[in-house]
Amino acid sequence: MPITRRGFVQQSLTVAGCVVFTAWIEVDDVFAQNQCTLPNPGTAVPFVPNEPKVLKRYSTLEMADSSKSGQLTVLRDAFCRLQKLPSTDVIGWDKQIAQHCINCAPPRGQANVHYYNAFVPWHRGMLYFLERILRNLSGHDELRLVYWNWEDAGSRTVPAIYKPSGQCLYWANRHLGTLQPSDVDVQPLLAIPDFLRFGGGPKFDQTGAVYGGPHAKVHNAFAPGDMADLQYSPRDPVFYAHHSNIDRLWTSWVKAGHADPDFGTQKVYFYDENRKWRSVLFNDLKDESRLGYEYSSYIQPKVNIQNLEDFALQGNKTLFTMEADVASKILKKHGGPRYLIITNIHNLDKLPAATGRYGIFAGEPGVTHLTAVAHNFLGDVADVRTGGKLEHPGPLTAALDVSGKLISLLSGNKNRLNLTVAALGAGGKATGPSIPLEADSISIIE
Repeated sequence: MPITRRGFVQQSLTVAGCVVFTAWIEVDDVFAQNQCTLPNPGTAVPFVPNEPKVLKRYSTLEMADSSKSGQLTVLRDAFCRLQKLPSTDVIGWDKQIAQHCINCAPPRGQANVHYYNAFVPWHRGMLYFLERILRNLSGHDELRLVYWNWEDAGSRTVPAIYKPSGQCLYWANRHLGTLQPSDVDVQPLLAIPDFLRFGGGPKFDQTGAVYGGPHAKVHNAFAPGDMADLQYSPRDPVFYAHHSNIDRLWTSWVKAGHADPDFGTQKVYFYDENRKWRSVLFNDLKDESRLGYEYSSYIQPKVNIQNLEDFALQGNKTLFTMEADVASKILKKHGGPRYLIITNIHNLDKLPAATGRYGIFAGEPGVTHLTAVAHNFLGDVADVRTGGKLEHPGPLTAALDVSGKLISLLSGNKNRLNLTVAALGAGGKATGPSIPLEADSISIIE
């Protein structure tokens, strides 16, 4: 049953002057009571992760190998134990879902961690405490979560370990065909030199590109399944493998030569395996080895990130140009990647929001026959539904590979990028005319 805003009582919890979560309660809605609310936890006890041993999180492909059958059995059994806990248990399955629903699925602007720099550290904290809970329930201290490496061409359907029915990694309301290469292209993300554009800024509506790229596109590819809705997505166990890969992407970005910011006093809040309400500084989540895991592999940039340059375009939200000497340098360079980074696209709420997918084009606005295969299509960015709809889309940050198109676009437009954006529907076709794209800034990385 979808949660609607009508007939709900808003309940907020404030810790240290900051809203930690907001819940909407509808008396007759079991989902709202059990899977989108938490009891008032009281004062959080600070926690500093420092696990005694570091073990690997394996990919879903690796875990399907017969050599890992014992580990897979332990993982499945732990999920079963978690799912069998009472719905009121603060560490049970329903309350794991509630943590995400409360923090990630309220109306925009109200404690929604997706739309600022909390996105990757919050989800890392969620996975870490879930892992601790699963280890405790199973009695196997060596249990680690798995990651779904969908950027690998051989892993773009539902992972095999999640498919058999009658086991606790299966979920009936799951629909996915095959992910497309453009859905899971992480190379532009790995090239972003700063966390502000990669992971987001410290204020609400400073969204990082990591949210609206493969993260959102993989979620949306499950429509009409639960994974395609922020309220319901943690119901599907594949959700945790998906977010483990986003977590792996974050570490891969750092390993490529980039630096995390100082998050100051920003914190996440979760129940631990002993049902104690804990707070952890974002800064104490930056080093995954302190959390007791590492990934069996990391995503490698296709080029040396250190050799790339970041060129900012000049503009005031709708029309962006570059200095003549910079344009000349770009136009003379042959080969290599070119990534277009568009920070905080503001006017997506003026477009139809049925699919949450927005195509970015070079050209005049108003054309209605735009498609994702048009010569002037530069790429897309996505948002994820909440309760079956987009409450308030954007602003989103896009990271696009425009290697084969940028030179011709600049050559024909006197060093100017006239960008438009349109809502995309089925088959990558625009659902209406495009409009001028409004953004905080645009840069080219090459």
